[in-house]
Amino acid sequence: MALTEEFREVLTLKNSPGPFISLFMPLSSSLHDVSADRTQLNSLITKAKHELTHNYTASDWSLYAREFDKFEHDPLGNADARGLVIYVGPTGSRSFKVARSLPSKVSISDKPEILPLIAARELNFSYDILLLGRDMFRLARVVDNKPELVKLPDDAPQTLQDALGSELGSRGHWQRSTGGDNGGTQYSGTGSLDTAENADRRNFFMIVDEYLFKNFSNQDHRSLILVTDAKNQGNFRKLSQNTYLNKDVQIAQVANLKEPMTDLQTLATKITGQLEKAEMETFEHKYEQAAGSKRTVTDLGALMEAAVAGQIEMLFVRSGASFPGRISDQLQIDTTSVLSRDNNVYNDLAMLSLSHGGQVHVLPSEQMPIAGNAAAILRSTVTNS
Repeated sequence: MALTEEFREVLTLKNSPGPFISLFMPLSSSLHDVSADRTQLNSLITKAKHELTHNYTASDWSLYAREFDKFEHDPLGNADARGLVIYVGPTGSRSFKVARSLPSKVSISDKPEILPLIAARELNFSYDILLLGRDMFRLARVVDNKPELVKLPDDAPQTLQDALGSELGSRGHWQRSTGGDNGGTQYSGTGSLDTAENADRRNFFMIVDEYLFKNFSNQDHRSLILVTDAKNQGNFRKLSQNTYLNKDVQIAQVANLKEPMTDLQTLATKITGQLEKAEMETFEHKYEQAAGSKRTVTDLGALMEAAVAGQIEMLFVRSGASFPGRISDQLQIDTTSVLSRDNNVYNDLAMLSLSHGGQVHVLPSEQMPIAGNAAAILRSTVTNS
């Protein structure tokens, strides 16, 4: 993950006084069951209060309580959220709703615990799906792996008839018009009806391609996944000028255009699985290339030094990895002080890497590039941030 706006908010918060309470909890899948979520949150706050007052006696709980009060009346979730992350310090707080369910957890440390938030955002894909037939298309959108059908405006060229208008002329000489007082945009030619139909389909595909690029891809900058039979896959891709049309994932099957919602979730799961596989292959390839040029580091001491120097281009951390230690605000490596005792040094590595413009990925053991807690790809040259 790169430095998104929400990660930037966490980095801003960590620059304020600590220690910080990091709270993680799952959310009910039903908006009608909010009382259970509220009860769970109150229980975690009670746990945080007990730990803070017993282990951080110099800290004033009332300052934290004031921040937690901000969440007393606000809705904890929404229709899409399955997890909640709350960071609270004595002078500020931040909260984030995530699409993945999170295990209940409270931790108190020198800095906000950002690794679980990164893990919750990891491999969450957002993209558009073009369901394409010979003479019709539908568009679906997937956000954080959750699909929905897009309601297109009435003037969208959803069918060949909408795009090209009614047929004019005879079998030997054919013409298409989109209508209008002056006939609108026209497409014409000569030859058999089969030739005319092929030309119609070609023009239809070109209009659909242009429409989606102009109104969706170029606006939202999301990858476009094409779902259609093998023949139309080839024909559409030959004509497409859409730079967001995904080349790696090609779903060669007849698109369900009559009742697309019936199998949209299954389709999205299939596409997301292919995107995840492609992402893992990209990570593996990048790591192997970097290892070949001696730009990889796995030793914890070397990782800390590289993070302090801003040399980390891409950091991989195993999900659940933890080791006592901290990197101070003065960029000093500390593994002996009281503050370092409850702090996870891998968390500090992640924050420093993000702050210097690096990427951080929190992955399960089987997806890590090495059999260890952490590894990094170093920059070819040190960059100043």
